[in-house]
Amino acid sequence: MFVLCTWGGRNVTVDEKLNDHAFFATGQHYALFDELRASSPVHWTTSPDQRGYWSIFRHADVKTILNEPALFSSEREGVAPVVDDEMAAIVDEAWGLGQNIAFIDPPRHAPIRKVMAEPFLPNALASSEERTRKLIAGIFDDIPANGEIDLVSDLAVRIPMAVICDLLELPEADWEDMLDWGKMAIGGTDPEYQRGTAAETISFGFRKLFEYGMRRSSERRGCPMSDPLSLLANARVNGEPLTPKLVAYNTVQFILAGFETTRNAFSGGVLALLEHPTQLALLREDPKRLRLAAEEIVRWSDPVISLMRVATADTELGGTRIREGERVMLWFPSANRDPDVFERPYDFDITRHPNLHLGFGAGPHFCLGGPLAKMEIRLALEQLFERYDGIEITGEVERVQSNFVGGLKHLPVRLKPHVMSSA
Repeated sequence: MFVLCTWGGRNVTVDEKLNDHAFFATGQHYALFDELRASSPVHWTTSPDQRGYWSIFRHADVKTILNEPALFSSEREGVAPVVDDEMAAIVDEAWGLGQNIAFIDPPRHAPIRKVMAEPFLPNALASSEERTRKLIAGIFDDIPANGEIDLVSDLAVRIPMAVICDLLELPEADWEDMLDWGKMAIGGTDPEYQRGTAAETISFGFRKLFEYGMRRSSERRGCPMSDPLSLLANARVNGEPLTPKLVAYNTVQFILAGFETTRNAFSGGVLALLEHPTQLALLREDPKRLRLAAEEIVRWSDPVISLMRVATADTELGGTRIREGERVMLWFPSANRDPDVFERPYDFDITRHPNLHLGFGAGPHFCLGGPLAKMEIRLALEQLFERYDGIEITGEVERVQSNFVGGLKHLPVRLKPHVMSSA
């Protein structure tokens, strides 16, 4: 591997950067991806466990892999970028290979997904929109009068957690614990969230969420309730009830998928609007643009940085031979800036249409909660514009140290309320 430049006070290779969680908190990965997408779009990457993996940078190649789950497995080793021995030791217990819907291959995947999908279908979401709007308005009501908040921890984190927990009918007294466990489970590579090593932190967060999911889902068995958790706990697939373990792992998936990517997209979207004031003015001028804006916010903010798959047979991608059992890493920030798909990929454009981003994936594993996330982004921005004339960044913007699920960790701001006319 050639030395690209100095990073962390030493000369490092491309591969070391791709494996370095802290590198992705700098924003420098976009320039690296641009270079590799052009020069080495299917790039063999050395890894800490010495097995290596193929890094995939082009939109077309990422989409091909997502659309071929039989050839590129989510179940064999999971979808998180587990490329060191310590992480590999916890992957099955933490993520639930073959149990969590994100880690189940066809043909088992489709009937379980069908059970979980019902609450996220358009009609169901439309009927819940007003309740969601009121829930989000209540969170804005708690903002202090001086408007000084951390937009991540005080808004972006709390909105999706409240929405998904309300949808699952989980008691509000438990939400803070779930937030803490979720930060550890998904963000355990960031020193701010760690308890011990990264693997120990991730394992602890997932274990607490799994135990919580097991307890809550067992309470719903035999109950005639219609919330997503009760539907899952009482579902039958091929005439057989789902096992308690499978239900618990997918309760965890509901919770984490419900708040992690949405928080990153919303906070990243607000920052993008502040950095592109002409786009912010367009949105304030015509709030009907919010639906298109939500798509661009997801493309731009890249709430998921990477997902892993494992080849189930020898194949070829972009002229490169990939052997059975080899891992491939899909780099979404690269796919979502691919100039072959996106005109002016580094322009944040809330009117972009069509917008073929892969922020919610593609194929059979397309994110179930994608439509809910876009609705939350739209409703949260509505509240922001209705209540405040301006937003001022008041401190350092910090990003999570992760090459898996990325985004902002802190965004201190001052919200400026509307000035009432004296007329």
